[in-house]
Amino acid sequence: MNVKLRLLSVGVLFFTGQALMAQKAKKDTASTKDIEEVVVIGNIKLDPAQKVGSYNTVSKANFESTPFSSIDEVLNGRVAGLNFSSASGDPGSSNLVIIRGVSSLIGTPNPLYVIDGVVIGKGADNAQVMESWNPLAAIDPNAIESVDVLKDASATALYGSRGANGVIIVKTKKGKFNQKTRFEFSTETGIQDRAFDKLKVMNDEEYIKYGSILMWNSRGIKTSADLIQNMDDARRYFLSVYEPTYYNNGELKNTNTNWTKAVNRNNSVVNTYNFGVSGGDSNTSFRIGGSYYQNKPLVLTAGFDRISLNAAVNHKASEKLKFGMNVNYSNIKRSTYFGGRATANPVTQSIMLSPLRPIYNDDGSYNQELSDDVGARSGFNPVSILNEARQDSRINTFIASANMDYSFAKDFSFNSTFGTQTQFMKEMTNIQAGHPVYTIMEDNQGFLGDHRTTIFEYNWVNSLSYNKVIADKHTIGAAAGIEYQDHIYNVLSAQTFTMNNPDPYFQYSNEQFVSNDDLQWRQLSYFGKLSYSYDKRYSVTGQLRRDGNSTLGNEKFGTFWSLGGSWNVAQESFAPALFSTFNLRASYGVLGNIPYADQWGPQYNSATNLFYNYTYGWGGNPGYAGFNNAGNPNLSWEESKHLDIGGEIGFFNDRLKFTLDYYRKITDKTIFDFYPAAESGGPGAQYANIGKLNNSGFELVIEGSPIKNSNFQWNVSANGAYSKTMVDRLEGQKLVTFNGDTSDSSNELVALAEGHVLGEYYVVQWAGIAQQDDPTKGIKAGDALFYTDGSKTDVTNVRTDAQRAWMGKSAFPIYNVGISNEFKYKNLSLSFLLSGQFDFYVSNGVHSYTIHDGAFPTRNQITDALYDSWTDAPGMENFNASNPKAILTNPSTSRLESSRFLNKGDHIRLKEMRIAYSLGDVFKKSVGLNNFTIYLRGTNLLTYVFDKDLNYDPESNTNSWSWLGKGRYWYASPVLRTVSMGIQLGF
Repeated sequence: MNVKLRLLSVGVLFFTGQALMAQKAKKDTASTKDIEEVVVIGNIKLDPAQKVGSYNTVSKANFESTPFSSIDEVLNGRVAGLNFSSASGDPGSSNLVIIRGVSSLIGTPNPLYVIDGVVIGKGADNAQVMESWNPLAAIDPNAIESVDVLKDASATALYGSRGANGVIIVKTKKGKFNQKTRFEFSTETGIQDRAFDKLKVMNDEEYIKYGSILMWNSRGIKTSADLIQNMDDARRYFLSVYEPTYYNNGELKNTNTNWTKAVNRNNSVVNTYNFGVSGGDSNTSFRIGGSYYQNKPLVLTAGFDRISLNAAVNHKASEKLKFGMNVNYSNIKRSTYFGGRATANPVTQSIMLSPLRPIYNDDGSYNQELSDDVGARSGFNPVSILNEARQDSRINTFIASANMDYSFAKDFSFNSTFGTQTQFMKEMTNIQAGHPVYTIMEDNQGFLGDHRTTIFEYNWVNSLSYNKVIADKHTIGAAAGIEYQDHIYNVLSAQTFTMNNPDPYFQYSNEQFVSNDDLQWRQLSYFGKLSYSYDKRYSVTGQLRRDGNSTLGNEKFGTFWSLGGSWNVAQESFAPALFSTFNLRASYGVLGNIPYADQWGPQYNSATNLFYNYTYGWGGNPGYAGFNNAGNPNLSWEESKHLDIGGEIGFFNDRLKFTLDYYRKITDKTIFDFYPAAESGGPGAQYANIGKLNNSGFELVIEGSPIKNSNFQWNVSANGAYSKTMVDRLEGQKLVTFNGDTSDSSNELVALAEGHVLGEYYVVQWAGIAQQDDPTKGIKAGDALFYTDGSKTDVTNVRTDAQRAWMGKSAFPIYNVGISNEFKYKNLSLSFLLSGQFDFYVSNGVHSYTIHDGAFPTRNQITDALYDSWTDAPGMENFNASNPKAILTNPSTSRLESSRFLNKGDHIRLKEMRIAYSLGDVFKKSVGLNNFTIYLRGTNLLTYVFDKDLNYDPESNTNSWSWLGKGRYWYASPVLRTVSMGIQLGF
């Protein structure tokens, strides 16, 4: 395929090389710091004049022997302005990480990740078959030295347009020059269970009681139920009509199947083993490390095994010439299952199936006749699905970078950095006969799918720098360079629905289908930077970048810039001695962005492409053609205008320090779907620059050391953030709704409109339960009520007569907080981290499974359906319930979308607690150990929610490729709580 050059325009400088941050102090907790000096391997030093941007640093102590499978999970609660949510507790699943709000209407809102100078993308799902795949799970957290989270224009400008959502720089561990060879080993074993899951499914007795009540409630509506005179009649009627296989002549088979337990382990187990050796002489330093991470998650057949190797070498050929190389490799074996809203999802099936129906038949075979109205065909036994419909994957990832620094003249230096990421994925789906997961399958034939994905990306940056100090007061810096990126994505898929043999080879099938996809996009960038600092007091810096991106239309290039300045007040003669730090800073910049560039699929959207399908006829012809996509040659850059004003104030030699930031980020020319005038045969929607978003907020970080002496230390760090994103403009569309779209990537409860919060809930308003009859409106006691409109002045029991209304809330927390404490007494230490998210709502995407108000009489439900639903059934009366009277077929459609299924997501979580004891050098003389530490750690230990009706994890989301997944709960594997014990050895 001929690939056009499409150049990414970015909003300022982009040095893709590794950023090495020289900071005032390194701590084991996250702390907001200014960029004082950045050496981007090309010796491009951002002197104190660059001290205009804020970022957070999370040190290696937070990543070592962590039970988490990916680095982004560790950042939760540790970084001001960072909001985290997880699509699943299954290791390797994708996550949403949002820094200072959402900046675009399409694409992933995740930040850009850079590992040892290699730009690896935004952690969005790129799997074909797996429920989701987080590319960051390929990186061993134990190999990390530190993570820097860059947030404002002055900092993210270094990474161009791909850094518009923020940048997370990961630096792996390296050896040191003139260091004796050192060895490190650590291991940890943990037990995991659900962190927060209050969905309680009915047992057999509860299920029968509910069915009896449902029959009683349905008298006069279901004609054949009119003969019911008492609850015994109701029970017999329910069992004989809806459970006849398990009820015969008044006798009920002795079955009480707990389907949730049947598809889950009692506990998940996670094991980690890590080793490293490092050292160096005067000219060469090295480090070689490796790890094995094994996780057997809650779902029975799921598994995650990762072997990682990493190496780093740095060499001084001379005082002027230096070389460096970093290599990271991982091999992952992962087993997953059908996820999302798939009918074959064993997790959702386990809460839907009747407890009266057994897993196995009397002869020991699987009971495949389980479903009457649960939306599943014969063969959808979740236990057999787990065992006989396998999804297994292998992922091999290489991330490597090489750099060269050459100081060819006084004050001048040249840097060249080359980084590459290569990922090979093989995803296999093997479904045995008798499990017709796909409607095209026959009961006596199976399915085999083999999906191969190759992703190859590289970036090469060359830069020339000049740094001069004059009279010890004037510091001048200048840099110029060019950077090139290439991204290639190749997919080859083979499938068959006619497998005649259980062995996974296509020669045993009757017919095969093969498809492929080859995508590529490129970026070319030219950049320049000037900076000046006077006497460590006044600093200014300016950056200019010219970027081009091959995915755009006629105009592929854009020019972007940033300006910043700072004033170190503490260096002034008039500054009171009270201040150990007093720095004020401000920056403004215009950055470019292409939100879809980091997700595979729309790389050629600027051109109108046709397709031809020869499989199906149309109008008597053997095939048909149409528009594959409607291109827009006028598509141009999004422009993000960033304003940041902040400062740091420190007292008592920075034992008490405050950092405050105010920011405003306006994204203009926002890309979104635009619908041109309809024509015969298409085209449909196309991308166009039609929107404008407005992000604003505050961030506060407080760090302190209240007690610090030879025996006892107490360190505390707290961060808080306020953030809100508004839709300022949406040209051509007064209201954008996602009603009727129930895919994993959508959310029918939200909408977009000018003047409203991004992703604001726009739904029919729930008004509760009718307490008495109202003949004038046809309302009966127990009916579900809805407000007729947003004024909430009138109600109706007909949901379709109620108008949707704005709620003023979205799934994005307005407030985020994190508080960490560390106590050290001699060799004993105790630390804990609390995180909290406030002022937001979350939605239950599987409410029609968990409580359906009588629509599906053979589906199981949560216990609230029995104990908290209105009924006048004799002996079971309940007139003060939260849920309406359940009636067969649910004629009121109360189970469908409304604000009834929204909950306040406000919560506080004990994110981590760790107690450790170090034996120090007790064994140094006897066996050579200079470190021997044992510890007990817990993660996600406690979760307190403020909404008593919230029964699912408030940090849930459905995917990482769109903001629409935020706050949407599918009944996936839940977020996990871990209790683990480990040891660390060093010699």
